Parts: sequence; C-alpha cells; structure tokens
Amino acid sequence: MENRNLVVKDNALIEASFNLSLVEHRLMLLAIVEAREITDLTSSTQIEVRAERYAKQFHIHEKEAYGALKSACELLFERRFSYIDKYKGNRLIKKVRWVSEIGYLDNQGCVLINLSDTVIGLISRLEEQFTRYYLNQVSDFKSKYSLRLYELVIKWLTNGCTQKYELIDLRAKLGLTDTEYKTMSLFKANVIDKAINEINKKTDITVSYEQFKQGRTITHLLFKMKQKHTKQKKQAEKVISFTEKQLDMFSDKLSKLPSFQNHYLADTGVSIEEYAQQIKAKLSEPSTVKQWIPYLNEVGYKGI
Repeated sequence: MENRNLVVKDNALIEASFNLSLVEHRLMLLAIVEAREITDLTSSTQIEVRAERYAKQFHIHEKEAYGALKSACELLFERRFSYIDKYKGNRLIKKVRWVSEIGYLDNQGCVLINLSDTVIGLISRLEEQFTRYYLNQVSDFKSKYSLRLYELVIKWLTNGCTQKYELIDLRAKLGLTDTEYKTMSLFKANVIDKAINEINKKTDITVSYEQFKQGRTITHLLFKMKQKHTKQKKQAEKVISFTEKQLDMFSDKLSKLPSFQNHYLADTGVSIEEYAQQIKAKLSEPSTVKQWIPYLNEVGYKGI
C-alpha cells in the first residue's frame, strides 16, 4: 500500500555523497520505510527486509530478489557516505556507515539490518529540514543514477528548481568516481540524460536542466522540475473540511500513529486524550490538513 511506503530523510542525507548499487539503495529504502513503523528504534533494533517484499515492491521475480539481497549484504556493511553536519557552529564533513550490523537468513530470503545511529538520527530528526517521497515513485527505476537524481530534485519541488550544483559535487552525490564518464558529453549522455528520461517517464514529476559555463567549460547544472497533474495533487489542492465525527476519528487515529508522533510532537506531560484534542483543533485548519495528507492517508483517509 503506497501510504505505508513513505520515505522520509533529513535533507543532510538527501544531499549526502555516496555510491550504492541500485539493489543496495533499494534495500536501504525498504529498511527506512520499515523503520518508520518502529517506535523505539535504536542501532540494536533488527529490521527485517524479506525477498518477497523486495520482489513485490520493485517488480522482479522472487528468485531474483533472493540473489540480489544476498549479494547486497556482502557489500552494504562496508559502504559509507559523507554528509555535512555542524560542530560548535562550524561546518563538519562526516563519514559514516549505513549499517552497524547486517545479516542474511539464507533459507528464508530475509535480510536483518541494524541501521547505524547516524542514519537513525537522519530519518528520525523530523523537526529539522527533511524530504519525503513515496517509494512507489522510484520502484521501476533501472538506473541507480535515476534514483539518486530523483531524491536530489524532489527536495526542491516546491521551489521549482534546485540550487546550482557544481559538477564535482554533483558527481559525488550521484556516486561517480573520478574515472567514470570523465568527459562532459559522456556524463550527460550516460548519467544525466538517461536519469531524466527515466524520471520523466516513470514518476510524478518532470525534470529538465540548465548548464552554466565559465568560458567554454560547463561548471554547474541547475535542475528544474514540476509535478504532473496527479490524483494525489488534486486531492491536496482541495479545501478539505471534516465533520465532527471525522474529526474525532482521525484525531484519535493520528494520535496513535508513530510516524505522525515524530512529525507533530506532543507537549511534555499531556495524556494521549489531550494530544488527540490538540490534533483535532489543528484538523479544523485547511492549511494544516493539506500538510498532513500523507499521515491522514495512512490512517484511512480516502478523500471527499
């Protein structure tokens, strides 16, 4: 169900530099989605990702999924990413692992993942700046570059365009080494253009880009994007009002939803009933309802 497949990442993780294979990135996304349903998530928590779940989500044969997950386990423990953090007001470049432990149950086609403390922080620190998208939007990608570029541009969707990405920085974020697609023509043809074509064909947004030069040399790219006219977008644009009975029902359900509890924090010391009443008051505001549509969908909202 799409509403249970919401990927949420701190923008520091969205903008991180890393090189994961398509299978490894898919595996991490499934782990992140599963982690959202766990209330007391720590690096000691084992997260199950099963081959049948992987196969169904990414539309491949289950036997192929068994081999893909087993292979991914061999490398994912060693994978690292770098991201920008702060230390005493200063810019800090951190290098960290994705997982603290990982294992594969051979006879059951199941991966057990323990996310690293840093990754847990970057998918849980939702009072900061974060990006969200539905896993189904990227399920049909065949290129790891499409998946990474989609994450980078979706962060900027409300702006309509990204920042100017310096080519060296963009290559790092897309997971390219210095020896891969070294010329601009190869980089555009095999990475950027192919990724954009796949994004435009398979997702809910369309993407284009502009080039910026110093002299004759292309130094920066800026991506522009807009959302296709989807059913979900139409729903979000509606002025939504609830009956008293619906307000009571949805406020009660939201108050018990772990992902929502991370998004809209309860005041210290309030009871679950008082928390639900606070939610009910906010649900009377149309602008708040629009922001909470993903969570309302998770608890059964079907539109009016």
